[in-house]
Amino acid sequence: MALKWLIVAGGTGGHLFPAIAIAEELIKRGREVEFVSGTRDVEKMILKDAPFKVHHIDVEGFLGRGIHRQIRAFFKLNRAVLKSLAIVKKFNPDVIFATGGYVSVPVVIAGKLKGKPTGLHEQNSIPGVANRLLSKLVDKVFISIKGSEAYFPEKKVVISGNPVRESVLKSEIGKKTGKQLLILGGSLGARFINDVSLKIVPELLKTVKDLKVVHQTGTADFERVKKEYERALDEREAHRVEVYPFIRDMGSAYGASDLILARAGATTLAELFATGKPAVLIPFPYATHNHQEKNAELVAKKGGAILMRESEVTAEKLLKTLYNLLTSDKKLKEMAEVMKSFYIPESKEVIINEMEGLLSHA
Repeated sequence: MALKWLIVAGGTGGHLFPAIAIAEELIKRGREVEFVSGTRDVEKMILKDAPFKVHHIDVEGFLGRGIHRQIRAFFKLNRAVLKSLAIVKKFNPDVIFATGGYVSVPVVIAGKLKGKPTGLHEQNSIPGVANRLLSKLVDKVFISIKGSEAYFPEKKVVISGNPVRESVLKSEIGKKTGKQLLILGGSLGARFINDVSLKIVPELLKTVKDLKVVHQTGTADFERVKKEYERALDEREAHRVEVYPFIRDMGSAYGASDLILARAGATTLAELFATGKPAVLIPFPYATHNHQEKNAELVAKKGGAILMRESEVTAEKLLKTLYNLLTSDKKLKEMAEVMKSFYIPESKEVIINEMEGLLSHA
């Protein structure tokens, strides 16, 4: 009889994509998988057409909220724990594995109440409050970046790296001439990156011969950005820019690109490591504990990326940085080698083997 895994992740692509990577590998190994996520549009979009059953649970955070919203969050959490208990009872998983987001809390609690082996994956260099609390409950804590073990119970920690989806590792690239810049607004969108890109892309197209730009805007900003490009570009330039709300075939997008402009979320970095792509990183300045800047600093110090803090970015500075990189094959190659050196290819195997190893010791 196949082993059963219940996987839980929510909030953003940063939590969801590593969980999906584990689920894909488990299915390849003949395991039975069910998935729990939240009710936001981005969660439903990313998990649309997933090759496993998905349950959606409504939860929200407590921190930084007024008293009325905290009371509402408390009642939602209670309902979520009851729903999670029902899912665990019906599916009866052998293993429960969480990769973050508020929805992980009720599912891990339900798992512990039912005596199930539980594991937690932290993508960032500095964990959020939910993962720090959950680390006290779970049996194993997997970390992506050395140094974050300081925030967790020492005996539970395993350095695994960050799992990457199979679709990112596979790419189908057609004929390619010139350079390609991939701009990632993120699964929720990154308005600052979208706005500054609108200012610099027309100039980049004029100065970098045969440059193609692929821009993921996020769903909320897609129509606005698309219209702005249409206004700013003439017919000769317009065909060199492709705009998408969300890119499903990220493998091909990464594969065809020479340089990436993005935030510095841990999952984006894991995908850049796996594909060996140099990047200009503009960390989201309001991320919990400023973890995106810490992530980017680790990579920039080694020479795999250029770190530009949002408060210091101007269109002129960013344009110059991108131009200098896109016109230097030597620099791009050196950065790509550094990015590849961060990749831990056995990440999924480490997590699966460690978690299933708990069953033999139960």
